[in-house]
Amino acid sequence: MGDKLVAMVRVLFILFSFSTLEANDGSLNEVEQDKSIYKLHVDALAEEARIYTIVGDGKSFKLKQSYVGKPNKKFLRKTNLVTKRDRYVIKFMDEDNNILMRLGIGDPFTAYAQHIGYEDSERFSFQVGEQEISTVIPMEITPSNLIIEKRDVNDSFAQISAINLDIQ
Repeated sequence: MGDKLVAMVRVLFILFSFSTLEANDGSLNEVEQDKSIYKLHVDALAEEARIYTIVGDGKSFKLKQSYVGKPNKKFLRKTNLVTKRDRYVIKFMDEDNNILMRLGIGDPFTAYAQHIGYEDSERFSFQVGEQEISTVIPMEITPSNLIIEKRDVNDSFAQISAINLDIQ
């Protein structure tokens, strides 16, 4: 009697497992198709956004490229609002010097080496030199100036560079 009961429970378990897989199959495909990056300040599905590429070394910056186009996922992943971990911030200003948007870019000029082989080192961070930084903002925002600021030890931001944008 015990062997028949075990066999019957196994058969019912297998049948139940297959029926739940078939019932959930459609909803799993819908979830996989709906994977997109959601940002509060930029719509990932937008066909057009303002994309700015700046080049700098932490002390001076210049505008390399500015265009309107569809933002790619790499730019959207790296474009974030300001957090406490951001050492550098990009501010977009209008003609009257009102802040339109602030985006945090972290600290792209420092590389950290806290892994095997550096345990006895006195320094764990190194300056990496000139970096290219791309940011994305919505089309509704039309900045006239781009200001790069750096966070100091008092947790306030000091202006490093200002770039005039002649783009409409």
